[in-house]
Order: sequence, then C-alpha cells, then structure tokens
Amino acid sequence: MDYFSVVCRTLLSTMLFSFSFFAFGNQQPNVVVVLVDNVPAQLIGAYGNRHVKTPNIDQLADEGMTFDRAFATSGVCSPTRATLLTGLLPSQTGVHNALPSEVGVADWAAVGEFRSLPQTLADAGYRTGLVGKYHLGVPDQSQLGFDSWVTFASGHTSSFHDVVVIDNGKHYRTKKHITDFWTDRAVDFIKKQDKKQPFFLYLSYNGPYMLPPLVLETAKNRHAEFYRKNPAPMPRDPIHPFLQNFVRMADASSDGGGEFLKGWRAEEQGHSSRWAEVAWGMVRSLNNPEAMVHALSELTMVDDGVGRLMATLKAQGLDKNTLVLFTSDQGAALGEHGLWGNSSASLPTAAYDENMHVPLILRQPGRIAEGARGNQLINQFDIAPTVLDYVGMADRVFANTPGLSFVPALQGETVEGHKAVFFEYMRTRAIRTDRWKLVKRFPEGPDELYDLKSDPHEYQNLAGQAQVADIERSLAEDLNVFFTKHANPRFDVWRGGSAKAVMEYGGRNQFYESYFPDWVEPSVQEVTQFRD
Repeated sequence: MDYFSVVCRTLLSTMLFSFSFFAFGNQQPNVVVVLVDNVPAQLIGAYGNRHVKTPNIDQLADEGMTFDRAFATSGVCSPTRATLLTGLLPSQTGVHNALPSEVGVADWAAVGEFRSLPQTLADAGYRTGLVGKYHLGVPDQSQLGFDSWVTFASGHTSSFHDVVVIDNGKHYRTKKHITDFWTDRAVDFIKKQDKKQPFFLYLSYNGPYMLPPLVLETAKNRHAEFYRKNPAPMPRDPIHPFLQNFVRMADASSDGGGEFLKGWRAEEQGHSSRWAEVAWGMVRSLNNPEAMVHALSELTMVDDGVGRLMATLKAQGLDKNTLVLFTSDQGAALGEHGLWGNSSASLPTAAYDENMHVPLILRQPGRIAEGARGNQLINQFDIAPTVLDYVGMADRVFANTPGLSFVPALQGETVEGHKAVFFEYMRTRAIRTDRWKLVKRFPEGPDELYDLKSDPHEYQNLAGQAQVADIERSLAEDLNVFFTKHANPRFDVWRGGSAKAVMEYGGRNQFYESYFPDWVEPSVQEVTQFRD
C-alpha cells in the first residue's frame, strides 16, 4: 500500500470514528471479544450446520457481519491466542505451543513485551476484564493491562465441574459448570461498568474443548440428553496415518508413553494425563457417539452464555455502543480425514481446513450492517489491528504485524484484502489462496497440495505431480517470502530458532538439537512490559 493510500485510509477511519463518537454521546465503543476453544466454523448454525444448537451465536450473525473465510494462524491454543491479542505470528512472539502454567519465573507473561489489545485499550482509558481461559503465562495475577482478572490455572481442560478458579487474586473451587461460571462473571463485569467509561471484555471460554481424555467422559450438562436423542452425523473416514504415527510415537517414547503432561496444574484437580492416554484418546474418539455428544453439548452451553451476555448488554443500555466479536482460537477435526482434535493430535501435525477455518462474527447496531457476509480472506493476525482501527485508534501500530484492518468491509466497502492466509505450527506451514492450499513440512515433507475448487474437502493430494509443478513452486516461494519477511530469526524454527518456555512435547525437541548444531533450548526471560 503506497503512502497516499495509507493517508486516505487513516483519514477515512478517523472520519468514521468521529461520526460514531458523536452519534453515541462522546463515548468510544465498548469491545467484547467472545473466544471459544477448538471450534471449527462448520459447527456453527450461521455457517450452515443444522444439527448443532447455536441460536444465540446465529442471532449475532443475523444482527451483524459474518466472515466466511477467516482462518487461525496456528493449530493450538497458546500460539493462536497470542496472535489474536498481538497481531503477530508465532514465529514473532516465540509462542509455538501450548504453554505450561509453571515456568520458574513469577508473573511471567508470554507476550508482555509486545503491544496487545488489552494493554493498549487500558492505556487509552478503557476498563479491561479477562474472564475465562488465559493460557499465555503464569495466571495467578493480572497481566497485559487487565483490571479485572478471572481465570483458572491451566490451559488444559481436565473437567467442566468442580474447577479451581483464580478470581482477582483469590483461589477457590466453583461448584457451577465452569462455562456458566464464566458467563456469571462476565455478566457481573458488565453490570459494574460506568457508562461514561468504555470497557473491553475478553470472555475466553475454555469450552467446548474437544480433546481427550475429557471428551471421552460422559457429558454432564443440560444439553447432553438432547444430542443423545438427536445425534449429529459423524464422519466415517478411516484413521489417518498421521494419527497412527502419533500413537506409535507416544507408545515408543522413552518412558513408554507414561510421561505426564507437565506444568498445567491439572494435578490440582487430580486429573493428570499421560501422553499415550491422550494419543489413544484421539483414536477412541473417532466414530464415538458419546464423544460427539460431549463436544456438541458443551458448545451449546457456550451458546447459552452468549445469549445471557447479549441480554445483559441490552438490559444495561450498552447494546448499541458495544462491538461484539465472536471467534475461536482454532478449529478441530471431529472425524474428518480420520483425525480428532486440533493440530497437536497428529504427527506430522495437520493443517486441514477443519484445523484452520474458524468462525468470525462482528456485531454493533448502526455501525455494522445486519446479516452481512464477508468473503475476504481473513488471517487471525488481522483481528487486533481491526479492533483498534474500529475504535478510532488506528495510529497505535502493532510493530511488524502482517495484519491488515478490515474495518472498511464492516462499513460495506469492497476490500481487496489478502491474496492468501498463512499458518504455522512449528515444523508445519501452510499457504491458502482462493483456490489452492500448499502445506509444507520442514525439512523433508510430507507436503500436500490441494485444488480447493475441485477438491474443497482436501482429499486429493496433488503435491509432486507434474501438471501442477509450477503452481506448487510459486506457492512455496510465496510461503518462503512471507516468513522470511516477518519471522524473528530467534523464533523462526525452520532456520534454527527456538521458542519461549516450550517447543515440542514428548521429547521431540531432539530433532532440532540434531539438525541445528547451535540450537538453543526454549527458555523464559523476564521482559519489560509494553506500555504506550
């Protein structure tokens, strides 16, 4: 984008913000981000699903704008949440995998040195609240500029019941279903707000959480019986070779797959899990009706929460001056391709659209057209720049972000946007255009190339075939150029970089040690907190 275009975009954003500022009584819009865990877009009614009950999320779509092609930047929770809040890639933040809650440094925040949405809005006078899953550092005390801090100790969900929570410094066990508890605390936060001061609420549900061993337990919530009586169709694909390999590797690990998942404080609730148990759990989830009941009923529990959230905004007179953004950290397979769960549940790691394609819905009456659909390619790293642009703070720059604001699309303009979306999960990277997807794996594959026009569900791998050699070569070059431009060499794992706190689990860092003679183990360092 040339200088003149940048100036014009900034002026347009300023004029749009000035109009909204006047229209809503000299009040910057409030922002509520509702984040769900492991939900592919295809599970939401607004995206065409007729077997899952998501009426409140669907109403958001009816009253706002739904983006049909939004994609996660990575395949597991911590990297995607870091991207969502900072507009940066995993190879820029150094957050490459699910982070532990104990790292040896008190109050460590994985992305504290970068501009983040909550810190930027707090510095601009917003009241800020986190309710729900954090998974970006040591969770006992508030981080990233949050005034109110209600979370739990682990990123891993071992139960939805009898969970130890951290409520503004107090630790206690809640007797409520944890999804209902998060909704209660979000409602409390909204009711306490002074209408003269804008607020930012990050409502980060850890539901529905599709992963074993939890998903294999009998679902105990108010929607489970509905799905037992009205089962959703399940894919019947044979087990994927990547999942077979994942199980073999877990069983063959140095301790026979008995290593516990460490540092996630699951032991506080007596729910420690072993790697082999998790790996075999993915297999046992395939074609398992109760696993599907568990996943879908917990999603509908979240939908209940969205309904209560919206009712509270309306009852408090905050509805018309609040941007509500609904999305997921990443997707998950529920049997498609013979896989279950997010990208961590296979070796090599998967990058199908089930893993990448996420719901993205934005709503604010009077500023966003009702029932609108957007077909632009949206990267997850576009969200943070978009939110700041939307509230009139486009001048706050996320340094080195590859993200672009899509605010003009929310105003009904035709926006060219990106020509491709990008994905990385350590040794797996992908580029997806309108028609093609290339998945590259370092250092020697296996690679995948799909023609999404003729094969939208990615079953015919064309990688290495002569008739598409030029396309494959061009996409590979675009992928290389993108990461060469944006990745921080310290965290570019394809060029010998490492990670913060953790890279691969299950002893698989041996690859990096042998491939890169000077490779440095993941580490944790205290950093200076970013402030405007």
